[in-house]
Amino acid sequence: MQKSQVIIGTYNSVPEGAEESLYEETYQVCWRPFLSSLYRFPEIYAALHYTGSVLRWLEARHPEFLMLLEEMTARKQIELLGGGFFAPLFPLVPGADRLGQIELLTTYIRKAFGKRPRGSWIQEYAWEPGLVSSLQTCGFDYTFLPERHFRLAGATLGLPAVTEDQGRSLTVFPVFDAMESFERPLAPFEACAALRERIGALPLYTMFYPDRASRRLWEDSGLESPDVFFERAFAALRREAENIETTTPGRFLKSGKRSGRAYFPSQASAFLMQRSLPEGGSPCAHERMPLFGEGRDAGCESAYLAGNPRRLLLRHEESMALYAKMHYVRILVGQLRGDKSRKKTAQEELWRGQCGEAYWYGPSGGLLRLPVRAAAYAALIEAEKTTRQRGSFSPGLILADIDFDGEKELLYQGGDYNAYVHLRGGHLFELDSMRTKTNYVNVLSDLPQADGKPRSRRCFHDRVFPVGTFGKEAGSFHEATYEVDASAPSAHLAVLSREGYAALAGIDRLLGLRKSFAFKKGAMTVEYEITNRENLPLAFRFAVEFNLAAGLEPAQVALEAAPAAEDAAPIRFDASHEVAYPGVKALCIENCVAEERIAIRSERPFHVSHSPVWRHGEADGLAREFYEGASFLLGWDLELDPESATRIPLVLDLRA
Repeated sequence: MQKSQVIIGTYNSVPEGAEESLYEETYQVCWRPFLSSLYRFPEIYAALHYTGSVLRWLEARHPEFLMLLEEMTARKQIELLGGGFFAPLFPLVPGADRLGQIELLTTYIRKAFGKRPRGSWIQEYAWEPGLVSSLQTCGFDYTFLPERHFRLAGATLGLPAVTEDQGRSLTVFPVFDAMESFERPLAPFEACAALRERIGALPLYTMFYPDRASRRLWEDSGLESPDVFFERAFAALRREAENIETTTPGRFLKSGKRSGRAYFPSQASAFLMQRSLPEGGSPCAHERMPLFGEGRDAGCESAYLAGNPRRLLLRHEESMALYAKMHYVRILVGQLRGDKSRKKTAQEELWRGQCGEAYWYGPSGGLLRLPVRAAAYAALIEAEKTTRQRGSFSPGLILADIDFDGEKELLYQGGDYNAYVHLRGGHLFELDSMRTKTNYVNVLSDLPQADGKPRSRRCFHDRVFPVGTFGKEAGSFHEATYEVDASAPSAHLAVLSREGYAALAGIDRLLGLRKSFAFKKGAMTVEYEITNRENLPLAFRFAVEFNLAAGLEPAQVALEAAPAAEDAAPIRFDASHEVAYPGVKALCIENCVAEERIAIRSERPFHVSHSPVWRHGEADGLAREFYEGASFLLGWDLELDPESATRIPLVLDLRA
């Protein structure tokens, strides 16, 4: 039997903002057992990738791990791979930021381990042809793409191929990924045997394992610890020395063996392509696509293969919102002049805000984890704050298309907070506290409803219900587009209006709605004017919906309602339970960790309803519930005479 060369690799990441417990658990179950076991088999070579976030955590919590990496690098047993420091999805970030993130990780590796990486890892295999230029500019000789990319390009699986863009070339290794190329993860020696049986003997097998595959391998083995599993796995690989010889990518390339040229289409991991499908957009949307085997469904495969990695931005409203914020802040950072230290600080915070898993429903939960989204916004807000040079920044309101939908949004930028208003729905879609670096309008929207549209969870959603209830929606204002009143131009005032209807007693009744946003330091005032356009009296409940992420879990949020009745004691209630109270004049939501309060007050007493927002999802293969924030409805029962109007003033106060 022909002896095959094998490259064994791992790629390891934890998103920025993830809980300390997630880092520590991954270290104890995945990172430490793999490396310490590999250390005892010096004849087995490997290629390893750790994100900058992971390396910094290891440096602070487990410096002995880095010492082991340094020793194994020095004896040339392992080859460390570079990439983006904060694990960005390269197609989502501009070229200059790609270069900056790559160089940041390259510099860290060179200083810590004494050798500059020659190969780059691509997070989630998120590939676009233009990446060749970026990677080659950064001094990389090679990278890795899964075998599916090679099949699409018509390239040979047993050897690396050379790809090119704008006259620059890069070597690409075909990867058999433990989570993608097999029905279940297999230990290296088992994976080699399975591949030989399935596709025949190849001169090179490149097999990569994400850290979550290490966990799965150990759990499936039934052994008492991951250390025992990896010890046995490497011992079995050593026994296969007559058939298998491990190597590193750099060492293999010195042999000069390549399969020729290939051009790879824009693609990403099967997991990312699946998770970026529209909800219900494919009959296979909730199933794992088999990459090998006679029973592979062609329709299912095409659903994965069609499209572009960037389509993940269209799956969740929050993905596009964060992406838009990132690009807006990037422009501000690019305009910073004169102070190199300030610009460097702003750039690194911008890069931190580009952590890939914050933009999609990734393996560890990604977008569904409120701490991950919050960390990305915190970094971007800090970067924006850093660009505001004293004496040159002036608070004010501008019109700009920040979310690339072809329509302009109202953006208020203040010294202590930002407030962004979308004309579709007339709602507040971002509220940034500059002091605590928190975007409070950061609640994940619901899955698509019966009409195929997701339920947006923002602030100042205008809703109409039958009198006395927060039941079935009767109004048409929630997602309608408002017009800006150009007759009242101001740097601190925006007036929106909309003609709509309310389905009352089965008949559509015309209503007019005008809402004025007035921004000032520490607070904003929103005054509603509701007009009955009919020639008969109307009775209904007008409500304003708020969705706020004031804490990363219910225990970090304190809620209090102030009754309208004089001398009545404040009502404190649990953020983890649904509650409803009548006759309230103010609502206070406190971020207990940041010690910051949001108070919503009205001169007219209102009914309030609170519900915690939870989302079912999956993290590292396990089903769990994610806390996303709190939803509030403030309602007023109104009776309007024909062609009459009423006003409801609201104040949203943001204070320490």
